[in-house]
Amino acid sequence: MELIRVPALNDNYIWILSDNNQQCIIVDPAESEPVLEILTQKKLTPTAILLTHHHNDHTGGVKGILKKLQ
Repeated sequence: MELIRVPALNDNYIWILSDNNQQCIIVDPAESEPVLEILTQKKLTPTAILLTHHHNDHTGGVKGILKKLQ
């Protein structure tokens, strides 16, 4: 397993937890672009998005990620 820290906004992080099968879980994606870049670079396939709570600094990138992956 690998835990990837992705800087977001000015003071936040998005977390991506990936396994050896190139699948991952995205946690609190405040922005979509940095997540999509990591997914492409590491050839990861998201299986879930985990939101710890409903504030824009944790949910702002969900729509962009879903739009790109559909």
